[in-house]
Amino acid sequence: MQSHREESIGWIITVDEKSATHLDDVVVELQAAGLRVNRVLTSLGMINGRAREDQWETLAAVDGVVSVDREQEHRISPPDADVQ
Repeated sequence: MQSHREESIGWIITVDEKSATHLDDVVVELQAAGLRVNRVLTSLGMINGRAREDQWETLAAVDGVVSVDREQEHRISPPDADVQ
């Protein structure tokens, strides 16, 4: 069984406007830093992927990255649920 520190979690990485014009290069650097890329949102300058929590600083240090945020999951109860 993996420890919590070794489990990968979802990340949303945002790049600066200048780096958005060569997003493919940033993606390659993020992959080298340990990110398993799930999706590249070119028009938004965002990259979605998974990496271990202890890789956060390495991902944030990639040139052009302005933020590395943990993926959030939101759920809404169905309309007929007791709690809304």
